Amino acid sequence: MTNAQLKTPNTVAQHNRFIENEHGVFQAASETRHFDYSDGAESEQLLRDILENAQDLSSDSKELQDKIVDWPTEYHLSATRANLLRSLELNGVKRVLELGCGCGSITRFLGEQREIQVDAIEGSASRANLARIRCRDLENVQISTANFNDVDVPESEYDLVLFVGVTEYAGRFSDLPTDQEALNELLVMGKRAAKSDGVILVAIENRLGMKYALGACEDHYAVPFLGLENYPKSTGIRTYSQSEWLDEINKAGFEQQRLFLPFPDYKIPTVILQHDCETSTASDAISSIRSRDYSQPFCLGDQENYLWQTLAQAGTLSQHSNSFLWLMSNSAKRIDTMSRNIAKRGAVKFDAPDLNYSPIEGPTRGMRDEDAKVIEHLNAQITQLESHSSNLEGKVQLMTNSIGWKLLNGVRRLFRKTTL
Repeated sequence: MTNAQLKTPNTVAQHNRFIENEHGVFQAASETRHFDYSDGAESEQLLRDILENAQDLSSDSKELQDKIVDWPTEYHLSATRANLLRSLELNGVKRVLELGCGCGSITRFLGEQREIQVDAIEGSASRANLARIRCRDLENVQISTANFNDVDVPESEYDLVLFVGVTEYAGRFSDLPTDQEALNELLVMGKRAAKSDGVILVAIENRLGMKYALGACEDHYAVPFLGLENYPKSTGIRTYSQSEWLDEINKAGFEQQRLFLPFPDYKIPTVILQHDCETSTASDAISSIRSRDYSQPFCLGDQENYLWQTLAQAGTLSQHSNSFLWLMSNSAKRIDTMSRNIAKRGAVKFDAPDLNYSPIEGPTRGMRDEDAKVIEHLNAQITQLESHSSNLEGKVQLMTNSIGWKLLNGVRRLFRKTTL
């Protein structure tokens, strides 16, 4: 059966009168704006060779896992990618729109849920072709290639709309003057495509994530601290903090939102946390997490566990997690149903697969002595500040209960002054 013969047509392709090309991918009949995004010709050729010759294309394929030799192949072939969705309950989801499907790792998992019809759009034609190869045996998946900004998305069609590793590029492929306006346009597009109780899912890095504060490169520019500096010279690629996301979600008109924290990040998550779960639950779930820098060697060693625990105890874990997983909707019931597995347990954990290469090998493997000394010094300072704070609170309490303090406050009220 061909894509064109499916009982449920790709409404995006149908709505935009796309035609099916020789690769089984739908595209505009006339040439559209160029979409310049790629992992490189060599990496994409390797992926093509692997996928075309694979017998097992499934989302948890051991065969594909064994073909991982570097970061690009890990990103596109690892079973870990789909853990974002494995943590959710997709019962009742019938139609999904995936905006930015890449080479099809998430698409593949969605298509394996046979009751779901998947519309997937990818801006890069070469990557859309790879996604089609990955999903070649799934008749409930259709792939289109187009710039989102050139697509007329059908309204109120989808139970779930996905932006996984996409919204940070909003400004790059938009004509709008600011990155934030381009992001708003994407979120509004997703909201328009979703049913009245549909859910929009966004997975993205946190520009204030702990690993970035400790020197890991910003993922898209391969430059340290760029996100912390809030992108002084943005090229249309930008991630956001928790508070900035809350503002953008409000601007887009969503009535409900829930935040979850994927660790070590949304790309290869082995833990998904409820953002406000119990401190003990969070500390236990992320005790063995190791953050990674995908452009250079990076390792915090055993100290990383203590840093995450400190953030959890301080109640600031969600502000400094490396990535976010947002669910947005006008229906609290639909979000709560989809995320109840995480909410019930506080954290969902997955096994980390073995890799055929070591992603942290290099001259900086392990924490440098001077870095360890800095961490030790900072921890000592934190302990000292906590002690000073406790002592100060005790002294303030004694002072405010004293007769002299009460007399002073009486004089202040008498003369209506805050100071004397």
